[in-house]
Amino acid sequence: MNSTGNTPQYIRHTYKISNELKSYTIFELVEVVGNKNLLTDIIRIEKFQGKSNASKINDYLRIRNCSNWSKCEQITGLRPTTKEGLFYGDRTTTDLTGLKKRTLLLFTFSTDRQTLFIDVYRGFYPNHKGILQNIISTY
Repeated sequence: MNSTGNTPQYIRHTYKISNELKSYTIFELVEVVGNKNLLTDIIRIEKFQGKSNASKINDYLRIRNCSNWSKCEQITGLRPTTKEGLFYGDRTTTDLTGLKKRTLLLFTFSTDRQTLFIDVYRGFYPNHKGILQNIISTY
């Protein structure tokens, strides 16, 4: 996606529900706008089980990067924002030099919660809450 002003660029991933149970929902990728898929074709939004030090989250994102969901990578919790249906999180990756980078993820659910948009701000994470609030205000 194009950036405007000082807003960083992001890649939008659009997912549709393929299976829904009480404890999780599986989504399948239907479209990527802006470069390439930075996640996986199948993802799962799971209820937070309290098995980490995370706080103020109800759900988290797991990507399908192996055959058994319980061994697949848990990426981030979905932290609520002031806007209904909009959540944020982060993904930490390590580059070839061993440097860790945080990437901002913004999650937007459609009103009927059948579609999930994940905007991936590759290699960018705001170092100040005001910057994050400015990005959220554009949604």
